[in-house]
Amino acid sequence: MTGFGLGKSQSSQSLIEVSLRAVNGRFLEHRFHLPREFIPFESDLKKIIGEHFERGTLDIFVSRKSKPGVTLAQVVVNKDLAKKYHQAYLTIAKELRTTAQGIGVETIARMPDVIRLDESTGPSLDEKKALLVAMKKACAAADQERLREGRGLRGDLETLLKSLEKEVNDVQGVREEVNQNLSARFEQKIKARMSGVEIDSARLSQEVVMQLEKSDINEELSRLKEHIRNYRQLLHINEPMGKKLDFYTQELLREVNTIGSKSSVSKLTQIVVQAKTLIERLREQVQNVE
Repeated sequence: MTGFGLGKSQSSQSLIEVSLRAVNGRFLEHRFHLPREFIPFESDLKKIIGEHFERGTLDIFVSRKSKPGVTLAQVVVNKDLAKKYHQAYLTIAKELRTTAQGIGVETIARMPDVIRLDESTGPSLDEKKALLVAMKKACAAADQERLREGRGLRGDLETLLKSLEKEVNDVQGVREEVNQNLSARFEQKIKARMSGVEIDSARLSQEVVMQLEKSDINEELSRLKEHIRNYRQLLHINEPMGKKLDFYTQELLREVNTIGSKSSVSKLTQIVVQAKTLIERLREQVQNVE
């Protein structure tokens, strides 16, 4: 989701530049830094962003500069305020019983807010069009960066997924050993509880099988393989899949945690730890996917 884009355009009056910086985020968030006169166009800019981004935090910076020989500012004279300053000088002169001969136009013009530069001239339709063109260019440039990053990211995710698949196959390989270990433990427990009582071997086998069914990890293994298959398919769909990948990452972790809770041999525990490490790396990388 990270990327940077720069877009430039011009109207008959001004030069407009839009720079866009996108970083990772669970939701789509805009942070506009606009000249005051462009604030009314914020909703138009959001529409353009929505065509390119699904998630991420975006900072959008817009600058507006006048073309050489063109001024976007106006000199504004506050006539009423100038008259009040002049009247105040006359009042002071009268109070001090002196003349007001030193009061000139330059003196009054230098007083605060009598003359000011108004840079808030509203943009023309031509400028609005130029702004939107620059915004589209910035989004397109950011898309190109994100596509390059995405290709590399997909390779990293596929590598991690392949390593996780190997760990899942290793779990499958020790499943029989785990079941044998559990069977022996369950049989010992049942015999210990029924000490001094004659135990029917068929009944004992039935109880052991029932306990094994509750502790068997075959169901978790099947779901893990299914999640990995779906995960791999999502990596090759040319649509925003970040939220779906995030969901499957959580499901992968859930199944591995369940297998870990049923672990009765150290070898399986080691595999679970390694698998959880890989899933955590997947989770970190998926935060970069839109």
